Amino acid sequence: MPVYIAIPLIADSNPLKTAIESTLPSESRYELQADSGWLIHFSGTTIELTNHIGITGQEPGEASKVGSALVVPITTYYGRGPSDMWEWLKTRMEI
Repeated sequence: MPVYIAIPLIADSNPLKTAIESTLPSESRYELQADSGWLIHFSGTTIELTNHIGITGQEPGEASKVGSALVVPITTYYGRGPSDMWEWLKTRMEI
């Protein structure tokens, strides 16, 4: 199952946080430090995930209540961060 990163593109990340917490089970989401986004384990496509969360999928002319966000599938990773984040990624990407 793919893992995605969702990054808010507006100053207030609370609408994205609320949408993710209300639509995805806790074991399928990992909140990044400093309200910088989320790691998400989701079985569908990028479009299906953004529709599921409410970033996209509204009727024409209707604004998103979640606001703008970038959602990208993760195929590999590297960097510095908390050890529990790396463990979360490793276990989700191996499934």
